[in-house]
Amino acid sequence: KMGKRGRVPVIVNNVYALYKGEAFLAEGTISEISEQTGKSENYLMFMTYPIYNKRRKEDGNSLLMVLLDDDDDDE
Repeated sequence: KMGKRGRVPVIVNNVYALYKGEAFLAEGTISEISEQTGKSENYLMFMTYPIYNKRRKEDGNSLLMVLLDDDDDDE
């Protein structure tokens, strides 16, 4: 179980970019993007799930979270 209902675990070290259509809005962790945009962490995390992309309209006006590659994993 994941604990309380509606609670989504946040992976703090993943870095994402948030876009609205082709326009860049923010970059950072889920928490940082939440602070920058006012969107909840749960909603931003939901936007990383495949089901969000299935439901999302391709009208150029919907939000998209993109996981950025971390090339520093060679440590």
